[in-house]
Amino acid sequence: MSLGVPGPSGNENDLYISNNTIYKVNNLLNSGGILALFDRIIGYNTLFYDTAYTFYAFTGIEGRTIMPVFTQMLVKDAVPATIVEIETYMAALGFSKVNSNGRYKNSEYEVWDLLPRNVLKDTDGDIYIIDAEIRRL
Repeated sequence: MSLGVPGPSGNENDLYISNNTIYKVNNLLNSGGILALFDRIIGYNTLFYDTAYTFYAFTGIEGRTIMPVFTQMLVKDAVPATIVEIETYMAALGFSKVNSNGRYKNSEYEVWDLLPRNVLKDTDGDIYIIDAEIRRL
């Protein structure tokens, strides 16, 4: 089964694009294990529901690895948001900036890696977090 056209991949996910959907195949290398990953996904979906992840399937290499596959909506005609736009967006959500490296927190969550490569702005100026590290405090 094909998930679509391979897209830009990172250290943790291989990406595939099909129509309006992004498929993220997570290799679990940076997640702290599958339970920690699913806990992070729950936190992410709570905070950033407009780009929520949906569990799609498991894949892997038989007898050796298991990799969860998640879907996320494709943000079309978007460009990376600026640092100021990201800071303004997170402040509107009730987060305080922790440092200059895209790290924010409120009373319940700490969110980091909110840099232009992980935050998009569409043609209407709407901001979309497409990837973030999250920890419940």
